[in-house]
Amino acid sequence: MSNMWSVYYCLIKNNLIKQTRSYSFLIVVLLTLFLGYACVPSPSSGYQVFYIGGVRGIYNSAWLGGMVTMMSTLLIWLFAFFMLRSQISEDQRLKVGQIIAATPVTNFRYIIGKAISNYVVLLVIELILFLAFMGMQLIRGEDYYIRFADYWQPFVFIVMPSLFVLAALTVLFDVVPGLKGVVGNMIFFAIWVFFSIVSIATPNSSLDVFGLDIIRSDMVQEAMKEYSFLSTSEEGGSFGYYPVEGNSPTFVWQGVDWNSSLLIDRLIWVGVALLIILISSLVFNRFRMKDNSKRSYVPVIYEPKKGIAVKSAKSHDFTLSPVKKEKGVRIARIIRAEMYIMLKDCSIWWYLLVLGSMAASLLIPLEKVLSWLPVLALWPIAIWSQMGTREKYYFTRDLLLSSCPPLKRFLAVWIAGILITLLVFSGALVHFALDGQWTLLTAWLVSVLFIPTLAMALGTLSGSRKMFEVVYILWWYMGAVNDLPYLNFLGGETNHSLLYGILAGILLIAALIGQQIKAGVLTAGGASKSKSKQYYKGGVS
Repeated sequence: MSNMWSVYYCLIKNNLIKQTRSYSFLIVVLLTLFLGYACVPSPSSGYQVFYIGGVRGIYNSAWLGGMVTMMSTLLIWLFAFFMLRSQISEDQRLKVGQIIAATPVTNFRYIIGKAISNYVVLLVIELILFLAFMGMQLIRGEDYYIRFADYWQPFVFIVMPSLFVLAALTVLFDVVPGLKGVVGNMIFFAIWVFFSIVSIATPNSSLDVFGLDIIRSDMVQEAMKEYSFLSTSEEGGSFGYYPVEGNSPTFVWQGVDWNSSLLIDRLIWVGVALLIILISSLVFNRFRMKDNSKRSYVPVIYEPKKGIAVKSAKSHDFTLSPVKKEKGVRIARIIRAEMYIMLKDCSIWWYLLVLGSMAASLLIPLEKVLSWLPVLALWPIAIWSQMGTREKYYFTRDLLLSSCPPLKRFLAVWIAGILITLLVFSGALVHFALDGQWTLLTAWLVSVLFIPTLAMALGTLSGSRKMFEVVYILWWYMGAVNDLPYLNFLGGETNHSLLYGILAGILLIAALIGQQIKAGVLTAGGASKSKSKQYYKGGVS
């Protein structure tokens, strides 16, 4: 038993060290610190994040403890999931999965070890955010007395069960084959949107995994006792950016009165998390490799014994194509090769749906086309997300650096992504041109440039597909679907083509700088350049 706990301790410790040294962990921590500052605005800031008809609670421990609980469970669910969801896949990618499979550890122990490791990382991020809100309480200075119970009670009763469910989902989405890639990211985003709506719009719901309504409803009821006009207000406590004029009226909120029924509801979510972990352990294939039925024959070479006739292994004559040296690598061939690589994993159904969308975009009236066109902007996300990330994922960066100039390959990947986007959007673009919708046509042409550039920039700078997938899905949901101001890159009631054109240029410059740094051109100096020229001169096409 002691040996088992020591294994769990080492696993959790190593995972925590690995995560805290990653850039994604640093980004999430910086986001949490920014939230700690932005969600506790000064009285003269002119805005509120949690809006109750224009009034707010005094910045005491209870109010800030409730605020940090609501904001963190809602937002950390979204960002931390994508940071932690690939821990098992990383073991397989780094070729240590087969070593783990050969050990006597059971599937359940391995899966629950990964879930607990992710859970500890989530708790560390959450503790940093709670400390940030404590600091903001002292900075705002409306109540200098920190009551630790008002912080740890919502942390234990709401945050810990909620994050345990999230940790269980990170392993479930990493072992179910259909949920490992971009499809799983989109499904999780839909789950997050569903639970967010349930938590905010449905009072006393048993599906409130975030625990928002427990705190929100108590805050609103206390505010109504102080200000009777709130009973007729439609704002029952909502999140967002709400401009206010002058200093907002305040009231004192003393926190939630925790009772047995609330605690039982939260314990149920702990049971749900354990059930998810159990299901994950049953689905986990223990890093079994796919059986390749088309294995090539490799002759065995050995020394024959005397007197035994041995058939020569060379049963066929092979003629290799000659290597041709050229003055430079033709970029057109690289673009064609990049397009082939991007599209090679797409099934026949993907092509059929693209052709169907192109035909529908041309034949259906414009009013009906505009209602479903945002879905078209989500369809090639798996192609966009691989831009700038393949060489790191498949460990081919050094090989590519020695075979093709980095700048040429960068431009080839970028142009290939633009051409594929143009192909997918071509039906809508032709329809806009035929109907004379030049504003929409301009906005979509800019999006053809902006989306692959965003993918190239985020992929090059992060080296991971997840950053683009998270940023783009969130941006798409707020802009293309909900048409929030300045966020609709496809063009809506207001056209921001110039803004997104400039942003595409900035992203392209950032991606170029990141690519040059990774290629060693900016850091290694002239020696690196001279060696690169020797590699590229007379390169193979």
